[in-house]
Amino acid sequence: MRLPLRAVSLVAATGLLAACAQTTADPRSTSPSSSLSMAMPTSVPAAKGEVTALAMVIEKDDGPRACLGGVQESLPPQCDGPRLEGFQWSDVTSDEASGVKWAQPVRVTGTWDGTTLTLTEPAADEARPDTTAGPAPRTTCDDAERIHDEIWRDEDSLPPGALSGYPGSGCVELFVTYDDGSIQRALDAKYGDGVVVQSALRPVGSGSSTG
Repeated sequence: MRLPLRAVSLVAATGLLAACAQTTADPRSTSPSSSLSMAMPTSVPAAKGEVTALAMVIEKDDGPRACLGGVQESLPPQCDGPRLEGFQWSDVTSDEASGVKWAQPVRVTGTWDGTTLTLTEPAADEARPDTTAGPAPRTTCDDAERIHDEIWRDEDSLPPGALSGYPGSGCVELFVTYDDGSIQRALDAKYGDGVVVQSALRPVGSGSSTG
């Protein structure tokens, strides 16, 4: 059974915790109010434009990959993520041990087809993000622990591309590889405002600290 990654990831470390200040609707009585599909997608959505992220890039024996979630702090580090096309190790500062090569944090920017990030510009070293925690957002979300446990109950209940998640400040923070809005809509339909979805891959120019 897949368990939530509780290691601090580059995604979470950049302070992408969103305040959910609206009152949570009763998840049992929430009904769709939009013509948009409320069904949970069965695979990670593709992005229409360029996306960007901070990641640990790691290469073992199957090409470079972008670790967007938790990283096991060992030597060499252990993590997994989507394949990177067009990545060159000469563009970044890297380390190597036991046949594994890695670099972090690395800014990667490119197009996302749902499985592979194809770089549209060279990868680049970037300063490690400030992990100083700010004030907790004021929320009125209820049942965070229950919702969190339900989402992470087993592999079948996880949204596609789920990286990590935890109940924080009354709401469940859920980090995914990429969401075009369909994952958030599906969770809103089921849980109301109780879940805040954050994408590791962010649209270029979105104004976020990772994008």
